[in-house]
Amino acid sequence: MAELGLRVVAPLRGSRESYVGMRGARVARLQACADVLFDSPFGGPNFLDLIESESFEILAHHAADVYDYNKWSFDPLRALQRNTMNAAEVFARAVTRGCRAVVITGTVFEANAGGDPDGLAANPYGLSKSLTTDTLRHFAAWAGLRFGRFIVANPFGPLEERRFCWYLFKTWLSGGVPIVQTPSYVRDNVPVSMMAAAYAAYVQAMIGEPPPQPDCRPSGYVMSQGAFAQLMAAEVSKRLGMTLTVSIANQTEFSEPYIRVNDQRCFIDSEIAQFWDGYVQYYCDFHRSGDLN
Repeated sequence: MAELGLRVVAPLRGSRESYVGMRGARVARLQACADVLFDSPFGGPNFLDLIESESFEILAHHAADVYDYNKWSFDPLRALQRNTMNAAEVFARAVTRGCRAVVITGTVFEANAGGDPDGLAANPYGLSKSLTTDTLRHFAAWAGLRFGRFIVANPFGPLEERRFCWYLFKTWLSGGVPIVQTPSYVRDNVPVSMMAAAYAAYVQAMIGEPPPQPDCRPSGYVMSQGAFAQLMAAEVSKRLGMTLTVSIANQTEFSEPYIRVNDQRCFIDSEIAQFWDGYVQYYCDFHRSGDLN
């Protein structure tokens, strides 16, 4: 967003001290391009004070309650309450400060997203995001604000969480062969730099004419996780000058939906090789530092 010449103010839920490790690294980069305010959860006192003190055109609501998001014990109603706290007051105040639009971040795991034929959320976390979308859409409409939803699939790239791709790199750079335990799931893995570019363009379009479609669904590599792991192996092998492989397990457990993907290709063909170059270099640097563990 800052690269487009826009001033970005970023209220964060936690205290400065609460952001450590990878999250701390992300916040440090954020502080280089945005005005960051800590201890400012959506709808809280500091957030409301910020709304009163700033003039702005777009409110981008990226925050969500994600603690234990991958567990079936996740409480979607509690998450909804936190995600939408004082939404009516926030939007009413925002309008007085010149705000014209609200953009929220959704997920392919919520209802009526990700290509699920039944239109159901994939899990309680997905349900919480569905309820959040519906609630904020109503409050935005009642306040006279445009409303858009940016649906996130599986972003991958530098500064990512320690999940699937982290495991692949860690195993390869340690001399091992990673095992893909859920190769049959079809997912949408999107280079994070291209997802970021799609997000910036969508947010900017929300104050243009005509307004964009209500949902932005950026898509990357749509394929099985087994095929994606093999693609990863090929791309990393080319850049390291060695042959890397993966072991594909026989998947017998299917507790998640078979397919969850977006459908608006966001690849920038001229930049994909550069993305892979930087991505591999990022993990090589991590490995040399001893932090890839």
